[in-house]
Amino acid sequence: MKRHHKVLIVGGGPAGSAAARTLAGQGMDTALIDKADFPRDKLCGGLLTQRSRNIYSRIFTDSWKPVVDYTARGVKFFHQGKLLNEVENASELFFTRRMAFDQFLLQQAVTAGTTPYLGDALVDLDIHGKTCQLRSGTKISFDFLIGADGVNSLVAKSLFGRAFEPGTVAFALELEVERAGTLEAVRDPEIHFGLARWGYGWVFPKRDTLTVGIGGLHARNPELKQVFEDFLVTRFGRLPEGRIKGHHLPFGDYRKVPGRGGILLCGDAAGLVEPITGEGIAFAMLSGLYAAEAILEAAPRGREALPGYQNRYRQITRDFDHANRLRWLLFPSASERLFLKALPRSTTLPLKHLELMADQIQYSDYWRHLMFRAVKSLARRALFIK
Repeated sequence: MKRHHKVLIVGGGPAGSAAARTLAGQGMDTALIDKADFPRDKLCGGLLTQRSRNIYSRIFTDSWKPVVDYTARGVKFFHQGKLLNEVENASELFFTRRMAFDQFLLQQAVTAGTTPYLGDALVDLDIHGKTCQLRSGTKISFDFLIGADGVNSLVAKSLFGRAFEPGTVAFALELEVERAGTLEAVRDPEIHFGLARWGYGWVFPKRDTLTVGIGGLHARNPELKQVFEDFLVTRFGRLPEGRIKGHHLPFGDYRKVPGRGGILLCGDAAGLVEPITGEGIAFAMLSGLYAAEAILEAAPRGREALPGYQNRYRQITRDFDHANRLRWLLFPSASERLFLKALPRSTTLPLKHLELMADQIQYSDYWRHLMFRAVKSLARRALFIK
């Protein structure tokens, strides 16, 4: 069976659904492939920030309330089990189950007119001939292609030889813990430092469960599973039941050139997971929107979509450049010690972190604030030594 679509999207997560909803909503012949049937499970903390909500409202029409599982207004920061600081009555943080959230977004894309090919994996891709073949034997040709197929992107591999750089990718482990089996009520999300090198752990509350995870640079954490199991025992008094899931994740090492010609990469396939807050859903949706806008702009003129996408994409990567510099203030051993000493004494530092996630300040503002704190701390140390 042979078919043709103007735009073919590989991947039905937030990036793919955002692109599909935007394109189909403008009458563009759009199809979406995903190897899974939906709803499908997905390793993810499920954090949705105010930035996520702002971007979501630009793309989708339905209220996301049905798939918001839990809402919090504070965060607790820990280091090796010790509470360092906490924030209360801050901007709302929302938590979702990715199984429900991704299905919700995909359904809106299909309702807008997207043709779905679900439960049918992409097995062959000819980027030069602009054709692909699915596991079912269906062959599809296309004019434009969007790779939103995650960190192990086949589209990225076809373009660049491999999906990610092994030395700069992160790895995460996660376990869904039933609330009924925990010793205490968890009201606010928790961030745990001192567990993973160049990373952190988290406990995110949902209505009936706690999503507990740990992530860090893969190359620097060879014993991550043991560290995670020790953390679970320390945090809950035992090793909770359930299957620990693991997956590679981008860690700020985004694609400088996110595609080629009429083939564009979005979301995790482009490396768009921010390393400081770990936010990925917002940037996945935004990159999907930008890719769709670039195609809508290029298609009537018979042009390549990459230049228009690259111009929009820079609005994301400028923030990532600041975040990548911030890594060197937070994660190396020496600077991490300074950060952890400052965090318990500071009222503004955790608030700035939440303001960043709420899209109330820019990454450049957060960078300047941390730089000021670092210089001030070093100056105090110098005066003390003298």
